[in-house]
Amino acid sequence: MFDRELRELLFSAITRAEAALKAVCAHEFTRLHPDEVNPYLNPDYYDSRRRPSAVALIDKVFKRILELDGNPRNRGDYGGKAYIRHCMEDHNGQVPLWVLANDLSFGQTVWFFQVQSPAVRLAVAESFTGLYADTHDGPRRITIKRLDSIFNRLVFYRNLCAHDERCYCARYDGRANENVYQAIGDLGYLLDKDDYLELFGRFSALVARATSAMPSRRQAILSAMGVRERELADRAEIILRS
Repeated sequence: MFDRELRELLFSAITRAEAALKAVCAHEFTRLHPDEVNPYLNPDYYDSRRRPSAVALIDKVFKRILELDGNPRNRGDYGGKAYIRHCMEDHNGQVPLWVLANDLSFGQTVWFFQVQSPAVRLAVAESFTGLYADTHDGPRRITIKRLDSIFNRLVFYRNLCAHDERCYCARYDGRANENVYQAIGDLGYLLDKDDYLELFGRFSALVARATSAMPSRRQAILSAMGVRERELADRAEIILRS
């Protein structure tokens, strides 16, 4: 029951972070490639060092979405996405990235961010830095490297939650410091202050209930999650001051 509640809490928060990444990526990529039809299909607009990966994304994800959803014969069992079919049929095949992004998984969105040109990746990082500053009293610089790390972890935990796998003791990439508590901390960079305060408050209360109900397992549970007991109180205080 504890792990189920944790998964539900984490999944909801990660979904909001996913929506933010889709919106920011779509905005920044389109801003640098305005007035072009479906510029995300042009491999020249991605990082040249990651061209094979970008081509794979274009062919296996973007073109497949457009072919399946834009094909009127797929109105039957498959159905397709009506919003993409509308663009394909009524706007001469022009599907803006902010529309297409709705049909991307979180992992595919992160893939898109990671193969972007340095200019787009920097613009995305600066956008998240600005979004953080908008709702916090103090600034926090969010770098490209940090975003890569954060989103790789969050995709891992999002998939655990979606597939109903045990979450509280899971380790991303098998490393001890890549734990669920780190994922909770990651969300502090992506959510606005009020949303993160709510998330962290509910997380702290959930941990308190579980460890109170199983006092003999208290330290084992905290250790499995990567939580040092004093850190819960310290982090809460930092959030309230920021």
